[in-house]
Amino acid sequence: MNLRRLCTTLLLALVPLGFLAVMVVAPLFALAAYDSGGMVREILQDGYMRHRIGWTVFQAAVTCMLTVLAGVPTGWVLARLDFFGRGWILRLLMLPFVMPTLVAGMGVLALFGAHGALWAGWQDTPYLLLYGNVFFNLPVLVRSAYQGFMQVPEARLQTARTLGAGAWRRFTDVEWPVLRPWLAGGACLVFLYCFSGFGLALLLGGNRYATVEVEVYQLIAYELDMAQASVLVWLVLAVTAAAGLLYARLSRNAAAGKTVRVP
Repeated sequence: MNLRRLCTTLLLALVPLGFLAVMVVAPLFALAAYDSGGMVREILQDGYMRHRIGWTVFQAAVTCMLTVLAGVPTGWVLARLDFFGRGWILRLLMLPFVMPTLVAGMGVLALFGAHGALWAGWQDTPYLLLYGNVFFNLPVLVRSAYQGFMQVPEARLQTARTLGAGAWRRFTDVEWPVLRPWLAGGACLVFLYCFSGFGLALLLGGNRYATVEVEVYQLIAYELDMAQASVLVWLVLAVTAAAGLLYARLSRNAAAGKTVRVP
């Protein structure tokens, strides 16, 4: 009976393992087959490629900073204040996750593009892509901050008030230690989305502010340069894997009510 169950388990495991082998492992081996040893040095010595990689990291980091600055006070208001429409705001925060990327990008262009309804001066500037990134990723930080604030024990806040601590002192001494891993996890997701994003970067970044993902697309679709594209793909995979592992670690500690030092 145990042998039959073991055989059944192994047979069932072959299905996802086979899928991973065909869809993940095989393409990675195919990419590794290209001559990437000398190509890595060539890309690192190429000023154009260094600019693309640096801009991709920079726009992801700036988006993280902007979403944290806007997401923390918004999360505090949603967690601490009870007002009409609060539930609807929490539901509307999910809208960017179900909205197609191209629809959101076209909306940004309609507002701030060459013929924008609000401002026509952002075309061919980095602000267009940064605004699109913030619009798409701010709900991630707001939800993370909201969940972090909701994890703060009410008894600690009441004790701090009794001892005469003001709002800022309560935030730094009571709320911040609990909130920190939630914000770090949300920031990891935002960095991951912005670093590996394609649709918004293609539509809003243009040729001057294209990201690594857009560069990979152009190398494959227009230049058929698989060698350089494979190096950039491995770079994206390495960064996204590191961000994903860090997010998983921070999420486990946040769910357990622990705080960790963020590297």
